[in-house]
Amino acid sequence: MVAQQSLATQGAQRPVSRVAEVAPLTTAAPADTSLLWRIILVMVGFGIAMTGFALILTALMAFIGLPLFIFGLALMQAQERG
Repeated sequence: MVAQQSLATQGAQRPVSRVAEVAPLTTAAPADTSLLWRIILVMVGFGIAMTGFALILTALMAFIGLPLFIFGLALMQAQERG
């Protein structure tokens, strides 16, 4: 109640907008990777992912296989980044 009365007597102040001070972000141009390099990344990632998947299927090596599988999938998707 007291806060409402003090706001009513003082008036509300608008915050100052500082949008004009912020510089626009510049994005870097995507790196042109060759088709051969992209195919190599996919094949190496696929090999690592399949090795990890085979290790996941064994009971004792599952703790090694899961990170390998995830790393292989990430490596296959790395070629998509430009």
